[in-house]
Amino acid sequence: MSVRRILAKTIDTDLEYEAIGIDLAKNCVSAALITTEGEVVGIDRLDYSELEKSAQVLCPTTFVMEPCTEMNYLVQKLEAWGHRCLVIGGKHVRDYIENHYSGQKTDLNDAQALAFLAKDTQLRTIKAKDMEQQKYASLTTLREQYVRPLCL
Repeated sequence: MSVRRILAKTIDTDLEYEAIGIDLAKNCVSAALITTEGEVVGIDRLDYSELEKSAQVLCPTTFVMEPCTEMNYLVQKLEAWGHRCLVIGGKHVRDYIENHYSGQKTDLNDAQALAFLAKDTQLRTIKAKDMEQQKYASLTTLREQYVRPLCL
């Protein structure tokens, strides 16, 4: 069964979404939004500020993303606004794209794969770090760099 993807420029905050898959990049995100009616809305480039403005007014939904440096910060913000966040490993996304998109790995295909993977209740997800865990990880890394002998 082929799913038709509707392309948009922004998130329609009047609709309710079952899942929102976001592929994070440095300056923008690609998003695939699955409505409660099953339609897939794709947004190729969306600024982080636009994503945050929309997320603040959206009905609680599930945001899905791959692990990266921006992920922990974004998860904390989204959960504070009442959303549920899932972090899915890149291997699952690659496998989904290989099986459903003939291996065509694009940002929008990644986002859509993440949105559909949110429906898989058996999939093992990754837990995002809270603020205390991030502080501890930073201190541990700094200590390791300080203690490590200099290589000349």
